Amino acid sequence: MMDQRIFTQYKKALKNRTIDIICRGILIKDVSILNKYYEKEFIKRACEEGCPNYGRKWSCPPFSKPYYEVIDGYNKAALISFSVNMNNYIEIRNKYTAMKAANVTLKNLIEKVARKIEMEAKGYALLSGSCRYCRPCACKANQICKHPDKMRYSMEAAYLNVQAICEELLDFELLWYEKKILPQYTSTVSLIFFNEDFVKETMLEIIKDVIENY
Repeated sequence: MMDQRIFTQYKKALKNRTIDIICRGILIKDVSILNKYYEKEFIKRACEEGCPNYGRKWSCPPFSKPYYEVIDGYNKAALISFSVNMNNYIEIRNKYTAMKAANVTLKNLIEKVARKIEMEAKGYALLSGSCRYCRPCACKANQICKHPDKMRYSMEAAYLNVQAICEELLDFELLWYEKKILPQYTSTVSLIFFNEDFVKETMLEIIKDVIENY
């Protein structure tokens, strides 16, 4: 049910450093393979107990939609992850600041890639982390979403177990910042649904173009 796996690396010069971005991806021929990773009750409870955005963003639980509602009408998907080794940020003394800097870069890059693939393939993207299209989210002021056509959920907000998906479909483990200790690397993950024929070469072209022009 799966083919066209990608694994490549890009060197990216930023304003104050050069980082190596590891890109993993796979084209999924049948999105029903994702059913086994749907864990609404577990993920909703974890968000409610541990996330400050719970009930404060339209893109997050309890307002977000289950992934099977999001993919209504789509039968294929592109799964993409970007990772960077934290040695690229080793000179930053505050480890939390280092982690935040790495994640901001990766999230910006993968969102640009996901939205470009979404447009190219006429699909729908699940992004990395909560929606950042409006800041602050209108939900915090008890107002309706200002841009429902642009707002996107994350994979977690659609109640998918992203850790298990990465381990089983991309052959790598997500690592986390804990107890002021940097992990070996940090990662972001996105999933784009579509029906159009979409090949590995097109995905690589989009990734390369976004990273080079970021």
